[in-house]
Amino acid sequence: MVTFFLVVACSLSISWAFYLRSQLKMSLMQRREEGMVLRQERLDVGRDFVANASHELRTPITIIKGFLETMRDMPEISQDLFNEILTKMLRSCERMESLVKSLLILADLENCPKGGFEDCDMVQIVDEVSYNLISLHQQATIETYLKDEKIRIWANTDLMELALRNLLENAVKYSKGLPRIVIRLEVTETTCRIRVRDEGMGIPQKDLPHLFDRFYTVDKTHSRRLGGAGLGLSIVKKIVENHKGTIRVDSTYQEWTEFVMELPLLQQISLADMYATYREPQGAV
Repeated sequence: MVTFFLVVACSLSISWAFYLRSQLKMSLMQRREEGMVLRQERLDVGRDFVANASHELRTPITIIKGFLETMRDMPEISQDLFNEILTKMLRSCERMESLVKSLLILADLENCPKGGFEDCDMVQIVDEVSYNLISLHQQATIETYLKDEKIRIWANTDLMELALRNLLENAVKYSKGLPRIVIRLEVTETTCRIRVRDEGMGIPQKDLPHLFDRFYTVDKTHSRRLGGAGLGLSIVKKIVENHKGTIRVDSTYQEWTEFVMELPLLQQISLADMYATYREPQGAV
């Protein structure tokens, strides 16, 4: 009888060992397949990013090259044509400069997203960015509504100002007539909600899901004329995500657009998170 139980126990042990081994092998194979899929997705994203960046850079370079060839082949062009060519070349250079700057910002956000965080006042950030925008676009009107005189968040002030500035500049660029922007600051139990609303061109519903994709533009002709490359909202989203927040957009075409950023209040940030993010920035943004 004892021998019988020993044989049964041995058989069960061997069977269980083979079962565990097969499960482990399947798990390793599944993990390897998932890793291959993830690597392929990253390669695809990187390939698309390089292709889009190359395309955006090629356009102004082609324009500048064409004008230089014209000036070489027509050394006795009129002063008016010469001035027009210089103006268009300068505009193309500014477009390239803006694109390269945006690409560097995205690279910094990807590689060192946690530098320079501190106790910030969101009300002060909104006031500062609004004042700077009005000084550049004096025809614009910004109305700010808030209930709290101070809203404390844990943030990188420069990056948060950049995110808000991108949203406000977009509202000015795509406005109809004199730009009118409404900013509402709302505080919930756990978050600070920033609503930025304009009465501009609006966004078609089909474009809303792709609005934060890199290099995505709703009206390519209008964006190109204004010097945009479709990276501004990607930068905004990345900044908000690095602050453990969320951003969404809603719009009615030809009527209005509203962006809503939601960021955790300072008291919701743990000491561990503060310690992890309290580092000197490793690159200028």
